[in-house]
Amino acid sequence: MYHRITEAAYTSGLPPTEFEKQINYLRNHFRVVSIETLLHELRTNNLQPYTIAITFDDGHRDFYEYAWPILKKYNLPASLYITTGFVNGDVWLWPDRLKYVMINSSKKQISIAPLGHLSFEANKFSSSWNLLGDYCLTLTSELRESFIDKLAQVAVCEVPIQPAAPFLPVTWGQLKEMVAEGLDVGSHTVTHPILSGLDYKIITHELTNSAHIINRELGYNVHGICYPNGRLSDINDDVIQCAAQCGYSYGLLARNYPIAAKSQYLIGRLATNTDFNYFKWILNRHSTEQQQQYFN
Repeated sequence: MYHRITEAAYTSGLPPTEFEKQINYLRNHFRVVSIETLLHELRTNNLQPYTIAITFDDGHRDFYEYAWPILKKYNLPASLYITTGFVNGDVWLWPDRLKYVMINSSKKQISIAPLGHLSFEANKFSSSWNLLGDYCLTLTSELRESFIDKLAQVAVCEVPIQPAAPFLPVTWGQLKEMVAEGLDVGSHTVTHPILSGLDYKIITHELTNSAHIINRELGYNVHGICYPNGRLSDINDDVIQCAAQCGYSYGLLARNYPIAAKSQYLIGRLATNTDFNYFKWILNRHSTEQQQQYFN
């Protein structure tokens, strides 16, 4: 599981050179297939050892600029799960909006309830980001947006209506180009909400409309839904039922969860890491979070 391939400051991205190093390792040591192939082999009990699929979340422009050229160079398949409202320029991804405020704050020291004093100095940026991000995860979508609005006011930062650099989305034209070259595109909802906190009608809107927009813009039938935030607590029976009813054939988590043919809507993933040795270790240890609890 990847998100961003970029060297832009404060974006938590993987540098292109490191990404290429990881992709070269995958090509040489694993059987890299499309997610559709992997899931078909899982359903038919024909999954070969050392098989892996490469996935990306969100739909930032650096996927087109850096990730896709490297994937093409090594001739490896990948899937990109896009937040359609973000690609349209209608919404910011809330972590991006939060970081934009932190980066562009007119004040390097602020106080905001209920977190108290925060510093946006370079040596404190990461710890402040962790505090703010963790707090925002406890809020509903509406309260989170209101809190980030308040933060922007306190920080004296004017946030553009549409996402701005270094948080630009990929364009539909770029997506069409990549799809023609073999990219698989899936849904990451319309506005990137935590789905388990929504009622069924809104979940249906997020899942149905995102698939409809992708089909309209790309002429592409979407098979996969990638759940925003992607923890088990972000998914419930309503989300899984809705995904099935909306025509999705599988759902992706953002956690290392056991993969089983009977659980097509709870497909676990391994997150990448900037430490290359750790990256190799997590790929080769062959255990999941659920299995690890017995060894801790």
